[in-house]
Amino acid sequence: MDRLSHRGHILSNLSTIFRRITFNKIFQLFFCISNYSRFNYTFHFTICIKKATKLVHIFLFFMIVSVFLNGCSFKDIDKRAFVTSIGIDESESFEKKYKVTLKISLSKGGPTTTGSDFTVLSYDANSISEALTHMKSMTDKELFYGQTSTILIGEKIAINDIRPILNYFLKRPDIQRTSYLSVAVPTANHVLQYKPKIEQVAGSYLFSIFEDSSTDSPYVEALTLFDAHRRETEDGINIAMPIIEVEDTTIQVDKMALFSKTGMESKLNPKESELYRLLTKGVRNGSTQIETKDGAFTIKITKGNGRLKINRGSDNMLSVIFNIKLRATVEEKIDNQVSLSHHQIKNLQVETEKKMKKEINSLLDKIQKTQIDPIGIGLKFNASNFDHKDLDDFYSNLNVKVNVKCRIVDAGIVE
Repeated sequence: MDRLSHRGHILSNLSTIFRRITFNKIFQLFFCISNYSRFNYTFHFTICIKKATKLVHIFLFFMIVSVFLNGCSFKDIDKRAFVTSIGIDESESFEKKYKVTLKISLSKGGPTTTGSDFTVLSYDANSISEALTHMKSMTDKELFYGQTSTILIGEKIAINDIRPILNYFLKRPDIQRTSYLSVAVPTANHVLQYKPKIEQVAGSYLFSIFEDSSTDSPYVEALTLFDAHRRETEDGINIAMPIIEVEDTTIQVDKMALFSKTGMESKLNPKESELYRLLTKGVRNGSTQIETKDGAFTIKITKGNGRLKINRGSDNMLSVIFNIKLRATVEEKIDNQVSLSHHQIKNLQVETEKKMKKEINSLLDKIQKTQIDPIGIGLKFNASNFDHKDLDDFYSNLNVKVNVKCRIVDAGIVE
């Protein structure tokens, strides 16, 4: 009996110990859950309060700011004068600096009824802003510049520093930075007075000349306002601007004007303008005349593009290599022969490569002598080299090489 009672006492103690241990674990688990819930609730509640406070502050900020904002003033289309082009000329008055000309499209009440009728306003002043402000009193409508697509600079103004003109138009928020720039010959006022026989909207003719989707002229390389400012402020690249010339009742855009940092320095004739575009943007529907022992031919360049590469020789001399690729057809044969053999076509390819290489070398030599860089050779070099060169010495010591590869795909209308 003593042994049995002793065993029962031991079992009773063990049961009590086990219950205590279980109760302690349960109490600890409950305590942990309680503390975690309290912390989690406090944490999330604090975050929610902070977010709500932040949203209230933002809401109050916009409420306060909206009090000081002006409402937008809407004006009907018949109360606006849409300026499509702006011209800057040298004033004929010795007391004034600029003659500013605006070409204004005459609206007829809606986009479907807008025609090509326009009016031209001009005013002489010492600053562009003064002229534009004064011209507000010359019309009964508000002058609206959001549709200005072209800015013409007269030839006499272009030979001087044009940076003040570029800076002014860049600072105006109502002038698009995608507006096209050009040199006007003889004057911007004369060009803006020109009225094409076919024009849907006043000013659209000048815009279409520079728009790639509207024309495929091989002579014109458009220059936008933001690109002109970049070329004027960057080292290693200069402005090349198309020239608009009006003679009697015709308008011609087949020449380019080359600018230094201080103004217009030289002009490119139509053939040089075509070669310049070939070196930079590439050409389509270009042409050249080739004379061989088999006769005279007109070669149509259906596609041409150029790539430049700058190399440093073993003697540390720099050279720029232009690789030109041409895809062409024989468009016209000037004598009576109308059939061409495979050998004659191969000969035409060789002669085309020789002539194009000679003309491109002549153009690059002309540009190099003036130390003007409309192609951006110096900019490309400084962008890919740590040892930036003095560009004056860079251009004078630069060795230029030209490689031309022509492929005549067929004889065109000759065969």
